[in-house]
Amino acid sequence: MIGYFRSLLLSRLFSLVLLFLAIRMPLVFWGMPLTLPELKSMVLGERMADGYLLYRDIFDSEAPLAAGIFWLIDLLAGRSLLVYRVLPIILLFLQAIRLNSIFNRHNVHSERTFIPALLYLVGGSVFFELDTLTPLLLGMTFVVFSLNYLISFSKEGENNRQLFKAGFILGLGALCYLPLVLFLIVAFFAIILFASSSLRSSLLLLCGFIFPYSLVLTYYLYTNTLTNFFDFHLFPNWNFQVDFLLEPLAVFKILLLPLLFLVISVAYNIANAPGLNYQVKILQLMLIWLPVAIATAIIGKKISTEALLLLLPALAYFGTAFFLHFRKALVREVFFLIFLVGIMLLRYSPFLGLAPLLKINTPNLFISSDPKYQAIQNKSFLVLNRDLNYYIHNTVTTPYLNWEIAQRDFKKLDTYQAVYQIYRHIAPNYPDYIVADPKLMRELQYKIPTAFSNYKPVANNQQLFERVK
Repeated sequence: MIGYFRSLLLSRLFSLVLLFLAIRMPLVFWGMPLTLPELKSMVLGERMADGYLLYRDIFDSEAPLAAGIFWLIDLLAGRSLLVYRVLPIILLFLQAIRLNSIFNRHNVHSERTFIPALLYLVGGSVFFELDTLTPLLLGMTFVVFSLNYLISFSKEGENNRQLFKAGFILGLGALCYLPLVLFLIVAFFAIILFASSSLRSSLLLLCGFIFPYSLVLTYYLYTNTLTNFFDFHLFPNWNFQVDFLLEPLAVFKILLLPLLFLVISVAYNIANAPGLNYQVKILQLMLIWLPVAIATAIIGKKISTEALLLLLPALAYFGTAFFLHFRKALVREVFFLIFLVGIMLLRYSPFLGLAPLLKINTPNLFISSDPKYQAIQNKSFLVLNRDLNYYIHNTVTTPYLNWEIAQRDFKKLDTYQAVYQIYRHIAPNYPDYIVADPKLMRELQYKIPTAFSNYKPVANNQQLFERVK
């Protein structure tokens, strides 16, 4: 099969599309449950579509461009799970085809082929979590597109427009997922490797990166939200507190196959470096990509299988070089067949009865099926913990969407400023229900009786309080 995709005939592209759809589409129609990150994105987009401004009326750390896309989806389709599942398929395919086009156009490898797109699409289908629309997926689309301008200026020397475009597109990627700002390191190393004037070229790249941020900062300055933009989005992300959507061992089991393939390919490419000077420099650039991608995954607040998205361009590059230069055709075909079959088994493990064998648990990934979350629908909620399942059939009516940010007020009830801020944000629209620890609720009722005295506990749920009018 790998030999079939070495050609650039149109029939190979058509076959690639069919193979990708055959891998990805069955899970869309079989109806994989909604994930908690998807639910949060839907709630955020819904709140913004109601006319509320991120960081001012909605307290969340989401990147502004990603939040804007969720807002646009809600305007056009509401809480459509189909849109949230089909759009990632389109984005991943665009990334793969664009990366393949970049490699072929700039002669990154010794042959022009569809193998980079093949490896990108197959590797990006290893687990159904990669089928979800996430800020990282949105941001990686811009990172992949920026690579074209970096390689282009690398070949042609100093080029003002190319460098500015590369920085601008990387800036858009960071506006989707802030840790992607680290890919500026890759861009700066490209300048060191190829540009004739490193300082001037670096400044051009940096100006391009800063430009979209300057527009965002100006907008939030005029909407009196600049301080919250820094406090909620820019500063909290730079920490090493990691939340696992999947258990660390489960993440390791799922990513073991593609990472093992990547390690083998990297080792082969280092041992068999290309002869052309330009291709050697591209190899060096992609070697730099690997630690940057790992660091980006670490500084993100959540680590899950979607971290593989950061490594897919490197996997496509090193894997393609391996399959093009390894001499024994039979070994190449068997190696790719093992890779493809392994990816398919991991992807469809829940339907093939392999999930218990692999012991992959997903309690923190999917929404809960507990009946208590289905009992109340079409009501407004204030959830004062990390349990977003209450928003499955309900809406948020206060700015406090993110519990980590909300704790800045609710953990400081001994200060007048926190008490005043809570009352000011809740009084305009009292939620129908509040989910909170009973001890916290008693303190709120004691210190802010005007806002919380009308809430009574609901039977059989100690953390749920209903507003009695």
